[in-house]
Amino acid sequence: MNSESLVPVLTSMGGGFFVGMMLGYFIKKIIKILMFVTGGIVGLLLYLQQQEVISVHVENLEASSIFILNSVASSFDKTTQIGDTNFLGVPLVGGLSAGIAIGIIKG
Repeated sequence: MNSESLVPVLTSMGGGFFVGMMLGYFIKKIIKILMFVTGGIVGLLLYLQQQEVISVHVENLEASSIFILNSVASSFDKTTQIGDTNFLGVPLVGGLSAGIAIGIIKG
């Protein structure tokens, strides 16, 4: 095996790792922001209910949140099928997944 055949593989792995690290960092930051906003909204609703300004039906709120989470989870099931990454190649996908994992850990 000569060095000319290793250059594209190593470049693909390094590029995938770098992009994966940025993507993992971005995902973690977005999740933190969404959790903060959602917690603030729920906290505000519960405070307003305690002050008797509004009336919150917790059962309806729970059913709505379960519906939203199920619809988001089902959309991920449709997009993450094995056939979607077959054309990328093993080095790129391996570097990308390692980068995403490290980006999420470090983010």
